[in-house]
Amino acid sequence: MMLNMTDAKPLGKLLGKPLGKPLGKPLGKPADQPSQPAESVLIIDDTPDNLRFLSDLLNRAGYAVRKVISGELGLEAARLEPPDLILLDIRMPGLDGYQVCDQLKSSPSTCPIPVIFLSAMSEELDKVMAFEAGCVDYITKPFQVVEVLARIENQLQVSRLRRALEQQNQELQRSINQCASAETALETLRDQAMRQSSLPSAGLSSLQTALAALITAIEPLESGALGSRYLQEALQTVAASARLTQQSLQQLLPDPTALPATELPQFCQRLLQQWPLPDPALHQLVFVSWGEPLGQLPLDLESLRQALTAILTNALRYSPQGGSILLELTCAPSQVMFQIRDEGIGIPPAELDRLCQQFYRASNATAIAGQGLGLFTVSQIVAQAGGRLSFDSQLGAGTTVTLTLPLAS
Repeated sequence: MMLNMTDAKPLGKLLGKPLGKPLGKPLGKPADQPSQPAESVLIIDDTPDNLRFLSDLLNRAGYAVRKVISGELGLEAARLEPPDLILLDIRMPGLDGYQVCDQLKSSPSTCPIPVIFLSAMSEELDKVMAFEAGCVDYITKPFQVVEVLARIENQLQVSRLRRALEQQNQELQRSINQCASAETALETLRDQAMRQSSLPSAGLSSLQTALAALITAIEPLESGALGSRYLQEALQTVAASARLTQQSLQQLLPDPTALPATELPQFCQRLLQQWPLPDPALHQLVFVSWGEPLGQLPLDLESLRQALTAILTNALRYSPQGGSILLELTCAPSQVMFQIRDEGIGIPPAELDRLCQQFYRASNATAIAGQGLGLFTVSQIVAQAGGRLSFDSQLGAGTTVTLTLPLAS
């Protein structure tokens, strides 16, 4: 419906006794990850005393501990629920530590798990065989508390770094693939634009604005801010394609002309009348106009349409419960002011200054679909026209976006 109103845990106490001077940093589960699940350690040892000692030690240090008394049970436990690290005794009946480690390293699901061998001090020669079997470290008996915890934490830290690196590599490859797809799409777009010079100027203008936003997003990353030469090169290629496409489109666009202010009331009315409301019973679109519009706006009709459309789209999107959307036009001798008010969810006051940042979305809007590009694009249009964009909002009560543009005689 549209209404028209044109008139109006510490180490020193780990085993119940002091352990001397504290280490440089806590061992065991990192203190800065309290919300993360405890890292898991599987102990495979046929000696019950060793199992009890190590289990108690690691539990107090914050790890999630499982323990088994044979190599066969250890393999089964590791395959059913792979732990973050395995402590593996060498001398065991049945499958010994070397055989268990060999089977662990031959399976894709358990191969990445770091294995620390446990052995008596008299078995020094076994260390070479242990490392050849695939272990990452070696702890000798009798166990020293600080050494055990330090070696475990060291290997878990290495695993964390390895997983983070693998994830970064995957994200990097995805980014490179996306850049390649974007480059292909831009080349196709440029070819189509050059072959079809009869495309509507409004569509070409929208493409120009989208390309400008893409180039603005890529420019800070072209210098290698992400630390990857491959991604940097891919971004540079995409940016070059975007700039070339932008130049090609510019040849097809007519020179922008200033918009007479006298056309503004009718333009705003038509914009709301033609707006495709998904549920007319949910929202009301209201237009009011004040003052006599004289002079000319320093931008063309399509740029103004794009700016107001982006603001109105946000007003409707962030008013999921419905309500009125008011477009108010106020004309003065030297400027015109467009105000769009909604009755939506509002914006946190501390975030108002960040709304025009590229890809930024308010913290209370994450559940609502959006890309964080609308107001960024509006700010670019307004800045090029020498205007101003401001926001006033109350949480749960709505938002007012004010777009002020100068008038030329």
